[in-house]
Amino acid sequence: MKKWMYVISAAAALSLAACSGGEKAEETEKATAKKAQTETAQADQTAKGQEHKHENGEPHDQTTCAFCEMKVYMMDEEMGQFTAKATSEDGETLFFDDVGCMLNYERKTEKPAKERFVRDFNSLEWIPFEQAKIQKTDVKTPMNYGYAFFKDEASEQEFTKAHAEAKPASAEDIDAIAKERYMKKMKMSEEKMDHDGQGHGHEESEHGEDGHSS
Repeated sequence: MKKWMYVISAAAALSLAACSGGEKAEETEKATAKKAQTETAQADQTAKGQEHKHENGEPHDQTTCAFCEMKVYMMDEEMGQFTAKATSEDGETLFFDDVGCMLNYERKTEKPAKERFVRDFNSLEWIPFEQAKIQKTDVKTPMNYGYAFFKDEASEQEFTKAHAEAKPASAEDIDAIAKERYMKKMKMSEEKMDHDGQGHGHEESEHGEDGHSS
């Protein structure tokens, strides 16, 4: 009888150990899955936070253009509707006083932006540059590029009704003008070096053709 009791007790102990081991394995599996789920959620939240920051980030009163180093106008300032911005591959947000500077910054650094944004002329909200509707106008812009941007046809029509001289334009049109100015600037910089640092012509170009209003 004692022998049978010993066998039964041993079997029960083994069964209990197996159950305990199974429960621990299940708990470990659940904990691992929960940790992975938490990490994924945190990563998604971080990504959403960064996206939100890029889409809604604003310049402050001391922000200068990443290309020409002139003042970048804030949303509520005159000509603030012409401010542009871009995000780099490493998450940096760069501001520009006019759209041509944004394109020439990429031309100068040879680093394509991850995203580009311009403001809707009427609502002042940020919109992707590649999706914006564009009008070439006689309206004064910070660097005299003269382009206004719109999020949709309704916003565009609201502008064209008040600006009969406006004409449709494309991103390629803007880039062609920006490139022309950039090459001219590079040529003047070379001439400046050839004339012992006397850069009067270069200075006049930057603050005459492209310069901000005082």
